Amino acid sequence: MGSFEELGLGAELVEALLAEGIEEPSPLQSDAIPVLLRGNPAVLRAGPGAGAMVAYGTALLDRLDSGEGQPVAVVLVPTRDVAAQVARSMGRLAMGSALRCAGLDSAFALPGHADILVATPSDLERAIRSAEVKLDRVRALVLDGAGPLLEGTDRTGIILEALDSTELQGIVVADPITPTVRQWVDEHLRRAVFLPAEATGEDRAQAPVERGVLGLQLVKESAPHRQVVSTVARLLEEPVHHVLLFFRSEDRAADAADLLGLHGYLAGSPGDPTTPVWLGLDPLADRQDVEASTIDPDRVATVSLDPPLEVDILDRRHGGRTGRHVCVATPREIPHLRRIAREAGYRLEELPEPSPPPAGEVETFRDELEQALEAEDLGAYMALLDPLLERWTGAEVAAALAALLRRGGARGGTGAAAPQADTGRPPAWTRLFLSVGSRDGAGPGDLLGAITGEVGLQGDQVGRIDVKDTYTRVEVQAAFAPQVIEALNGTTIKGRSVRVDYDRGGTPGGKGR
Repeated sequence: MGSFEELGLGAELVEALLAEGIEEPSPLQSDAIPVLLRGNPAVLRAGPGAGAMVAYGTALLDRLDSGEGQPVAVVLVPTRDVAAQVARSMGRLAMGSALRCAGLDSAFALPGHADILVATPSDLERAIRSAEVKLDRVRALVLDGAGPLLEGTDRTGIILEALDSTELQGIVVADPITPTVRQWVDEHLRRAVFLPAEATGEDRAQAPVERGVLGLQLVKESAPHRQVVSTVARLLEEPVHHVLLFFRSEDRAADAADLLGLHGYLAGSPGDPTTPVWLGLDPLADRQDVEASTIDPDRVATVSLDPPLEVDILDRRHGGRTGRHVCVATPREIPHLRRIAREAGYRLEELPEPSPPPAGEVETFRDELEQALEAEDLGAYMALLDPLLERWTGAEVAAALAALLRRGGARGGTGAAAPQADTGRPPAWTRLFLSVGSRDGAGPGDLLGAITGEVGLQGDQVGRIDVKDTYTRVEVQAAFAPQVIEALNGTTIKGRSVRVDYDRGGTPGGKGR
């Protein structure tokens, strides 16, 4: 695959790519950049998520000279939102060059004087008619998202008329390459190079076998990586003990680790049994690390936070593994992801949005909370929560407790354990083993909070909590021991995935603190 330097890009652009966390070219970029640097017309079979903008953007920034107040390249896109996104992305790459990028909307100053102008066809047509933009010096025209641009009414006519076609480099980006796109290319870019080479065909490649289902989690266009926390939290609520996250670069992985840590989720290397979240960059090496561990592969969820750039990368991340598989993508990235999933043999299945609880259940839950606020002795619990209130607001802690209680699955959302029948005899006690200890930062309050929150036990239904370096023994009323084991197994305490079982050291003779 080589490097961006070997593809012929200048040092300033290579540094700008590194600053964006783009360290190695994808196969598409390796094929396209040398062709585009020579000024050749090209058709790239690619959609958002495939790295096409980096391919044509770096080539234009490297090849073209400044227009000295007029555009030298125009990038046409389907919508104004996409225009703003592409202009910002190209603008960050251009910061080390002599060129300036702008979108044709109010968010950019003097867009008509930018060297590379990003716009929708209709906005550019109006700007041409009003003389806000002149295209005399344009040497490259990009149709990014040519399918939507050309379907229906083709508005490229007046734009092409304003261009000097004798020296124009045309670049078309589309996935799939529809008959309409192909017809436009045949009429205006007769010597275009198709990349990859097989993109000249009907583009209906199918994998020879069905490999399985790949979950699809849709996220908003803006800052999709903020989704990492909710994705991890959602998966860990399932029968999953570890979540393996894949990224395109170390910078993206580091940012995600910081965000996860801020929310209390420890992230480590693949195969580490002490951390619930694993950060992956090299799928082959990471797979070996996981397989070499004693972790049950059925309890591992593999997630692509960055959609794979091409089929081989998708297969390395998700192929040949049991467990849960999920790709996180924005709506614009769906066509690219759908194509490479189809070619790899996977069927995309969109994950349903978590449904809100019924209105009646919400009212019941609020009523029970209000009764607890009025009738319960909350002093001991206030002391238990004091360390958390130093880091989060009271509203955030209350919301987290509500989520824990609802996850307990009890009727009305309280998660309260069923009361023990009064037989006139003292309750029997049993001792449980938990695989978390003081080295993990866990104290008696953390363990008590986890048990009462997850299971709904009252404080007097929990006995002695004996915290050791690497494990803890907890006494609970024997009637509730199965509930505690089931509820706590696989949850996290202080960022560590917990294993819970009956303590094999014996049964205590009675309650003690």
